[in-house]
Amino acid sequence: MRCRMKLGTIALPVLIIFSSLSLTGCWDQEYLKDLHLAYGVGIDIANDGRIQETVELIIPPEIEQKGTTSEIHTSYGLNLRSASNEMRNRVRGNIRFLKNGFQLLGKSAAEQGLYSNLDVNFRDPNNPTSNVRAIIAEGKASDMLEQKTVGELKVGEFITHKIESLEEMSIFPKETLDTVFRYLKDPGQDFALPYIALEGDEIITRGLALFHDQYYSGMLNPDQSILLVLLKGQKGKNARFTKKIALDYPDNIEEYITINVGLKKVKRKFKVSVSADKSVEVHLELKLQAIVEEFPGKRSLKENDLQKVNQAFSEILTKETKSVVEEVQKANCDIFGVGRKLIAYHHKVWKDKNWPKDYRKVHFHPKVDVKIIDTGIIE
Repeated sequence: MRCRMKLGTIALPVLIIFSSLSLTGCWDQEYLKDLHLAYGVGIDIANDGRIQETVELIIPPEIEQKGTTSEIHTSYGLNLRSASNEMRNRVRGNIRFLKNGFQLLGKSAAEQGLYSNLDVNFRDPNNPTSNVRAIIAEGKASDMLEQKTVGELKVGEFITHKIESLEEMSIFPKETLDTVFRYLKDPGQDFALPYIALEGDEIITRGLALFHDQYYSGMLNPDQSILLVLLKGQKGKNARFTKKIALDYPDNIEEYITINVGLKKVKRKFKVSVSADKSVEVHLELKLQAIVEEFPGKRSLKENDLQKVNQAFSEILTKETKSVVEEVQKANCDIFGVGRKLIAYHHKVWKDKNWPKDYRKVHFHPKVDVKIIDTGIIE
């Protein structure tokens, strides 16, 4: 019995030692100090037709007491992969896209189509896509990234914060490389992406870039963009409109009133039907609950005034919604997914349609109903 116990006590340490020797360790580990993290990528079409890739790299400090620094590098290639390989040949250290927050495409690249320039992101598992924003730049993306800093922020950090802020304001929908990929594979659904521009030293918002299939086809201004986001059934924390409303006061004043419809739930109706003559009818309605955020009039808004303001806002936003629909049809952008509804519920009609041509013939019936539920704390 004692012999067995001795053998057991000897065998266990020997087994542990031999097991430890057989472990390979972290053979694929990479130290942060040896990496260059790409925070933003810009894609343009160069004058000679090659792909131009511009990357903002964040360089870790050599000692902990120092902050990170950034470098802007540009490379060229016959496609994005060859441009990236050229980039790696020029840059010391290894480039990783673990912290990549966005891909910024110049307008010329967007006009020639997104798929070829984004394909490498979908194929390479080392490239993150789930939280990487796709953005369109008026002019060249490289011009924007070469600013290097905006105020005290690195340019990539500034653009990332700007996009997130405008998503919260319902000006931009939350679109990532993942959602764009799904749209590109869906014949019944188009999309819109944030559209920004460099004006002097400032990066400003142009609105939304509209796409038909994979090609840039038009744009909406920021006010129209808010309506489009709401019409898609999305919203951020806020969605504000400022309009001039005539209240027929004795002194005939006209006041600018600001309402916020993003603080309450938005009710949306989206119905696609097919008439006997095979024409497609779309009823698109919004019911918005609004909170008055600014009313600089000399009088408080009374009950009778609220009815007038509700009606005025409803009429104004309905008219503007019709304008938004006209713009997206002009751009041949099936942003609401009318084609997707036809594929799902009217498949025979869909098969008979030439959707790139027939989408512009769709009859939209938009309507917006606004109801003010709170006028603020001022009496």
